[in-house]
Amino acid sequence: MAAAQCFPSSPAGTCLSSLPLSTTPPLTPLYSDCTLITPLFILGLSLLIISLAISHCVGPVDELGQLGPRGRRNYTWNERKYGAGGRFIDWWLFGGSVYIRALLFLWDWCFAGSVQEGDDGGENVFACFGVANRQKGGGEKDNVKKNEHKKHVHVGVVGYDSSLGAHGPVVLSWIRASIFILGWCSVCTFLMNTHAELTSWLSQYDGEPIAFLPTVVNDNLVSIAMHFLSVTQYVLGAGAEQINDTANSSRIGLIICTIIYQKVFVIALETALLIIGFLLNITGIYVPNGVSHPGGPRPHKIMRTPKWTDGQRHVMPKELLVNKDGKWRCAVAHDSHRDTNQKFKAAEKLGDLDEVKATLTGEPFGRQTWTRMNRQPRMDSTETEDDLNAALKKEFQQANASKSGPNNQQKSEKEEGPNIFQQIGDFLTNTPPKKPQSKPKDVKQTELVQTLASGGRPPLEFDPSKNVNSCDQIFRAQMISAYLEENGGNLPEEMAHMQSGEESKKPKTVMEAAQRGIAFYSMLQTSDGHWAGDYGGPHFLMPGLIVAWYIMGKPGLMLSPHHQELMLHYLRVHQQEDGGWGTHIESPSTMFGTVICYLAVRLLGAQKDEDWIKKGREFILKEGGAVMTSSWAKFWLCMIGCMDWKGHNSVPPEMWLLPNWFPFHPGRLWCHCRMVYLPMGYLYGSRFTYADAESDNLIKELREELYTESYDSIDWDGTRHLVAPMDNYSPIPLFMKFAQNCLSIYENWSIFAPFRNAVRKAGLEFCLEYMRAEDLQTNYIDIGPVNKALNLVAAYHASNFDLNNQAVQNHIMRVQDYLWVAEDGMKMQGYNGSQCWDTSFAIQAVWECGLLDKFPIMSSKVWAYLERTQILSTEASQASPAYQYESCENRDKFYRHVSKGGWPFSTSAHGWPISDCTGEGLKGVLALMDSPAVMGAVKSGVLKGINAERLHDAVNVILTLQNEDGGWATYENNRGFGWYEQLNPSEVFGDIMIDYSYVECSMASLTALAEFNEKFPSHRSKEIKFALRRGGEFMKSIQRDDGSWYGSWACCFTYGCWFGIEGLIKAGEDPSSESIQRCCRFLLSHQRPNGGWGEDFTSCYDKSYAVNGMQGYGDDGSGVVNTAWALMALSAAKCDDVKAIRRGVQYLMSRQLECGDWPQEGISGVFNRACGITYTAYRNVFPIWALGRCAATYGDSLDG
Repeated sequence: MAAAQCFPSSPAGTCLSSLPLSTTPPLTPLYSDCTLITPLFILGLSLLIISLAISHCVGPVDELGQLGPRGRRNYTWNERKYGAGGRFIDWWLFGGSVYIRALLFLWDWCFAGSVQEGDDGGENVFACFGVANRQKGGGEKDNVKKNEHKKHVHVGVVGYDSSLGAHGPVVLSWIRASIFILGWCSVCTFLMNTHAELTSWLSQYDGEPIAFLPTVVNDNLVSIAMHFLSVTQYVLGAGAEQINDTANSSRIGLIICTIIYQKVFVIALETALLIIGFLLNITGIYVPNGVSHPGGPRPHKIMRTPKWTDGQRHVMPKELLVNKDGKWRCAVAHDSHRDTNQKFKAAEKLGDLDEVKATLTGEPFGRQTWTRMNRQPRMDSTETEDDLNAALKKEFQQANASKSGPNNQQKSEKEEGPNIFQQIGDFLTNTPPKKPQSKPKDVKQTELVQTLASGGRPPLEFDPSKNVNSCDQIFRAQMISAYLEENGGNLPEEMAHMQSGEESKKPKTVMEAAQRGIAFYSMLQTSDGHWAGDYGGPHFLMPGLIVAWYIMGKPGLMLSPHHQELMLHYLRVHQQEDGGWGTHIESPSTMFGTVICYLAVRLLGAQKDEDWIKKGREFILKEGGAVMTSSWAKFWLCMIGCMDWKGHNSVPPEMWLLPNWFPFHPGRLWCHCRMVYLPMGYLYGSRFTYADAESDNLIKELREELYTESYDSIDWDGTRHLVAPMDNYSPIPLFMKFAQNCLSIYENWSIFAPFRNAVRKAGLEFCLEYMRAEDLQTNYIDIGPVNKALNLVAAYHASNFDLNNQAVQNHIMRVQDYLWVAEDGMKMQGYNGSQCWDTSFAIQAVWECGLLDKFPIMSSKVWAYLERTQILSTEASQASPAYQYESCENRDKFYRHVSKGGWPFSTSAHGWPISDCTGEGLKGVLALMDSPAVMGAVKSGVLKGINAERLHDAVNVILTLQNEDGGWATYENNRGFGWYEQLNPSEVFGDIMIDYSYVECSMASLTALAEFNEKFPSHRSKEIKFALRRGGEFMKSIQRDDGSWYGSWACCFTYGCWFGIEGLIKAGEDPSSESIQRCCRFLLSHQRPNGGWGEDFTSCYDKSYAVNGMQGYGDDGSGVVNTAWALMALSAAKCDDVKAIRRGVQYLMSRQLECGDWPQEGISGVFNRACGITYTAYRNVFPIWALGRCAATYGDSLDG
């Protein structure tokens, strides 16, 4: 045959019974006289060993983000081997150009720049590299202002970028070069062995057919083999010509030449890309964004607006708040714990529980629950917030007495009036003070409380057509009423005119307005030192809890009839004119919000023939039925039995069994996403469905009500990808749909059943173990309300549907942590509150006003709260089960960052530290260290101290949370890649797959580090300064071309600009720099005619400034919160447009109510780009802060 003539025959072998591919080990030569243990092989192996050893020792490499334990510098060899201690496999698979990283390292070393990778995860053609000139000190201006308006970065090559430190690029290049060499050696050896065996096979058979193959297949196989041989022979011949003709010249020539050609090609290509990218960048033709750049504006803006029937005022029925069973009140800290324990004991007596097995664990401070039970007496000698308040009262009464002596020159302005601090102390300790000599008679206390708590609205009235945001009247009325009762009916001195019959007194100066605002807000402080408030807003949270409650048999211990009535009231008053509900309170109606809320109201007992229920059903059917809702709503429908599981895309629990280094391991996801899809995977893998779904008449009715066709006739598999356009914020990419279709085949084809059943069992076991770890780490609070409800159902399923199971009872105990009552009813919050976040901001505002010691008990209580809230740092928290999970082994296994020393968003018991919350908590503590009154209380033993080790723990958390792009994410380092968003299955949310770096987290973290370094310069100063420089460069890299920063966690650009400017200044940027001045020009360009600023959640949704965003809920398009943020940014930058600052300050003062409060306007918070969330504290905290900062910066020029 032709093949035998072209190629010399190899020694004859035995008859082959399979395809003639080499089975010889890849690095073993076919002929004994040829060895591949050549200098080239030795070089590759040596490079690999040396580079791995160096990378194990080099400090900067040790500090990278990864899946395993954080908060320490050194890792064991096993941790590196299994992917826990580093990301070498990430770098190898997605590292892009190591050569360019080496060049950038040289650039950095030679030109005193700093390498800042853009971390684009491969989503851009070029990766962003920032090379920013360092400040030389003395206020020198930037030398690169010319191109700063384009982008303060230079461009490299596609790939995953890591700030590896000074030695990182070189180490990484060694690793990749050695693997290239070894890989090519192995591949080429395999090809050569296959070449030899193919030659032998063809010459042996000489074209005769193979017995076990058809003739056509034989012919094609021979043709393919001959083509392969002709190609390899050409390469062999080319290789042989390069060296002397020896017995093995062709073999060695192939190896050497291919490696040389590959290296030359790669270096040439990457160099060309670097040059092209550099030119495109400096000319501004193409400037890519890193993965953490939010982008925008969105091409498809939200066009629909919500609408409620005009004048439809809802007044909370009194019987919902007060009846024979008591009245609703907010219990906090130990009072809350006693209340919960008493409820469970009562349930045991009534026979609702066989035995109380659950216990509340973790730090009580910060817990806030709504109850109808009276305050329970203390049952033990545990130190509580009441003991703290008694000690503070004694401390400051003595201090005040010494000030009022004959030698005291600082007399009270109203000597005959009651002492305000004594009043506060009496209130805190529940000790009635002596009544004043004269009690106001002209104002009834009830009317006074209503006036103070109303926020300028009619008492307990809710009219969504005017403002769909509640203003927390019920909670504020409770706190103000208690304050007046315990202080003889007297208000703080700053508000005394409201009781004396005097004419209304508006503050004359900026500082008077700020002080009155603090005085009012101090009345709202809870007994444990935090400020509580409404953190509701999303409509999709509470329905999940209601579904869980219904599935579990509607236990009254979980949701009593009183809870159900208030929840039903909330859902009724938020229904819009078209019959639907929005994803959140200010959102236009969506199928996501409507389907899930309709399900909830029916489960709560609303009848299908009620008018408002009919309107909701009409909306759903008009949009195509429940098959058109988003995947999260479909999941709850599947669980309750109103949708077949075939209608939901697969959530395979066996994904958790993948090795940690796998490119798309679930452990790499953002923790909120990860902890939701964890129980989803368990429940999907178990195909959990409400046990009585087939016999429950309500479920049968819902199956008829929710769909446009008969339930039994629906092709469920064909509905998996259906979603209404109004829900489709992040459309599922084609690749993800393809992957979901493949998973559908995997789920439904019987051929995969043996494998699927085997791995699914192991996957379910791991999911259950991981959920139990999450429950214990958070004292059964869980990271958020969605996974709280899902984990609860999963625990119920794992217990074989036993309400007496300890884990189930522990879950039920913590349900109340998420519920809140306001004038619009009972809602489920987006967290178990925003206690630590709001309190940290509030005390910084008071500090910047210079009034910490004017309100010493308030300030001291904040210290106590922050001390008790630092995670895993107090006796109570370290006695909880959560503390055992802080070990490196457990953190590695369950993908947790170091927790000890951080501060949470809410409470210590919640257990999840966050970068910005840790930063703001640390800044709050550092601010209080400037208060002689607070430090005096610490010195005297009234307050517990916070030692240096605890402060160092907080700094460690912040430093280890810095991402590889120089910025800070939320809970963890970014572990994934930008292309993960192509796999986002949620439809309704954006950018949820990885923990991006944000301007807010970056500012809070680096400003905390900077302020800590100012007070304690001896601790890790070099690392802190390096972190500040990298953080500042990151913040410049995500600044938008118009000078603004996008705010990801509030509305929106005014918020982002405040964080951006303040962060850059703390990082060392001169206020006169172009970056800061550009932001100032952006803010000034959006100031409204009345002096204020305003935008709403559509700024976040559209990623474009909502010029008229506050027309509906603000004052002529302006709002107090946005105005405060803008003023804080401008005053931090020392903006020289004093007239604009004065107009903004006057706007805030004009909007302040007589009592010192400000009105509740639009929704302030946002998350996941598309969902608004409420912060009622913001309307008080930020105006106070802005007034104090502006007064300190501009002085008397603002008054008058």
